[in-house]
Amino acid sequence: MHIRCTRHAYLLRRGWVSMKLSPTLFAYVVVLVMALIKFTDWFVAHHDLSARGCLVSYVYDGDTVALTCDGQERTARLVGFDTPETKSPGCAAEAALGAQATTRLRALVAAGRVTLDGQGSDKYGRLLVRMAVAGQDVADTLINEGLAVAYDGGARLNWCRRLRAAG
Repeated sequence: MHIRCTRHAYLLRRGWVSMKLSPTLFAYVVVLVMALIKFTDWFVAHHDLSARGCLVSYVYDGDTVALTCDGQERTARLVGFDTPETKSPGCAAEAALGAQATTRLRALVAAGRVTLDGQGSDKYGRLLVRMAVAGQDVADTLINEGLAVAYDGGARLNWCRRLRAAG
């Protein structure tokens, strides 16, 4: 016991151990705690978007919607699937199937209780959201109906090539 006390006293004299918290270290701790609180607020706020009162205000296409949360509109990319492009389709077949996927998503959103689970945001600043209607994942519905393919990031599908091959 005496050896520990002597060693601690030695370390204190050398400045290697301090019994007081320096103002700089205290400031770092305060900033870290504030950052953790802010991150927690952000994570909780983006996780269960339905509980925050977020609503789908517009369906842009089969996998992109506008959400209104706390009076602000945000673009959201639905996760788990990819639908054909409607804004800049590569061919007429892609445009047609993209229009069908958009129409179907609009019908789903209008048909039942929509739940939105935030998954973060993408490189374009869009919210990434998993959407369910009446408890059924929208990704599963659109994939099962042939209007979408499973997608979890990475290289996107060439819809025109896929549709020609299926033709």
